[in-house]
Amino acid sequence: MEFGVGMELDNEASTSASAVQAFVGYLAENIRNRNYGAGVEHFTIGLIVIRSTPGYEGWFKQRSPRFQKMQKISMLDQSVTELRNCYSYDIKLFDDEIDKFIVSRESAIQVFCLRFISSLTNFESPSMKKRDFDLRAFRDDVQSFIDSARVA
Repeated sequence: MEFGVGMELDNEASTSASAVQAFVGYLAENIRNRNYGAGVEHFTIGLIVIRSTPGYEGWFKQRSPRFQKMQKISMLDQSVTELRNCYSYDIKLFDDEIDKFIVSRESAIQVFCLRFISSLTNFESPSMKKRDFDLRAFRDDVQSFIDSARVA
């Protein structure tokens, strides 16, 4: 399974975000060759680390979970890549979580891990339950990786 995190950031969060991105890279490598079923082959999280500003709340809102049987991606070299069984959703940090996120690289990873683990409830929706995906094994592997990294 392929896993990744895309980020929308405030300027003040960029240093901490690079630590989270590195952590996600290690996590993705750790789970890449594991088989959780064919129901989800590509899993992407959008992490929104932007403070709420009155009047602009709609600009960076959290998008709902989305499953696509096939997704076509146009590459910079004009080629098209087809991905199958793609699942994605967003995690938008609250302002108090952003305060913790920007304090240090370690606290940013900790905030991400806590929200990531709690966000896995998105897989428990009726439409996702019928997919061939072993959520328990995935959650256990992610939690085990986090524990071994001594993050949370």
